[in-house]
Amino acid sequence: MATVKQMIKESDVVELLDPVEKWSVGTAGTVVSERGKLKLIEISDDRGVALDYVSVSEPRLRLIAKHSD
Repeated sequence: MATVKQMIKESDVVELLDPVEKWSVGTAGTVVSERGKLKLIEISDDRGVALDYVSVSEPRLRLIAKHSD
């Protein structure tokens, strides 16, 4: 049986598979913008305050929660 990987879209919650800038593997964030395979990720604290925005290619992300579609 083939496994289908879901596409990551705006509003989805993702986790980093590689370190990006000062953020370590496993850091979670929300996709706030997308340009094809390049996603702009908002990294927030536990109160929802934005800490940083990083651009990451889709293959370097793992989908945690689907909030699009």
